[in-house]
Amino acid sequence: MRTPWGVLAGVVVGALLAGGHGAGAAPPRTVTVTLVAGLGPANGGLNFNGYARGELTLTVPRGWRVTIHYRNRSALRHSLVVTPATAAQPDAAPPTPAFPGAATRDPLGGIGPGHEETVSFVAERAGRYEFLCGVLGHAQAGMWDTLVVSPSARAPRVHPVGALEVVQ
Repeated sequence: MRTPWGVLAGVVVGALLAGGHGAGAAPPRTVTVTLVAGLGPANGGLNFNGYARGELTLTVPRGWRVTIHYRNRSALRHSLVVTPATAAQPDAAPPTPAFPGAATRDPLGGIGPGHEETVSFVAERAGRYEFLCGVLGHAQAGMWDTLVVSPSARAPRVHPVGALEVVQ
């Protein structure tokens, strides 16, 4: 006959073997988008998918994994960093990402023309964030747009409609 401690140990070991999501908790849902730096001449080429200065907004439900396929079509180097929204853009160094994994490998140096990286993170805290270029001077020149992590959204959405292709 098993003791209550033996039953508890079995539950803990079973949860760990199941992936550590906890009893009954499902892994986060995922939204995948493609974000292109320097897509066309808008804002002097300092844009994401042709939008700058917060004109593009991606809203995702809190707790979802966000995967961004990031491409650089510009003749300049660019990066991607997801940061808490602020009134002023960083002017000395790229800020710390708002979530683990929410930045390209070299936010300050960026990636070269024609290169791409994939960024993936869990949007674990509700709030207003920005995705911006961490190359010095680029965010200050308007190379930033908006990410909203919503506690009430049931699915991702984009404004303006069609600005990003969203895959769930």
